[in-house]
Amino acid sequence: MRLWTEAYFHEGEGGRATPYEQRDFEKAMAAGTMLVAGPPGAALGVVVLVAPKTSGMAVARGEEAELCLLAVSSLERRKGTGRALVERCTDLARERDWPAIALWSRPYQAAAHRLYESLGYRRLPGRDETDATGFARLVFRLEL
Repeated sequence: MRLWTEAYFHEGEGGRATPYEQRDFEKAMAAGTMLVAGPPGAALGVVVLVAPKTSGMAVARGEEAELCLLAVSSLERRKGTGRALVERCTDLARERDWPAIALWSRPYQAAAHRLYESLGYRRLPGRDETDATGFARLVFRLEL
């Protein structure tokens, strides 16, 4: 919850209006596979991979899985933690024979966009949308 609050509440336009709470964490845990990087009790990064056709996904369609809530501690960024988490999600999706992974990002998250594109994700401007808060979601997709 601390990492998500740091990444999505404190940074950039279009982030959350409130800090993350325990129920947000529990909802994410129930929705998909949560991966955490770092020693016990000191999470340095976190991501959730949601199976295709799971209700509540934001941008995934059809047989696409959805990668969401990637957050890395500001002190840990640019050290490979986010890359390792996304690569592990890719490995898991391939092991499960899922054909693709979709995700969305805010326009201000340029460093994340570079990471995704370096890992083979393609921007899909035709699938971009504006969410209920009025802010843009930029969609990326990785064909597996």
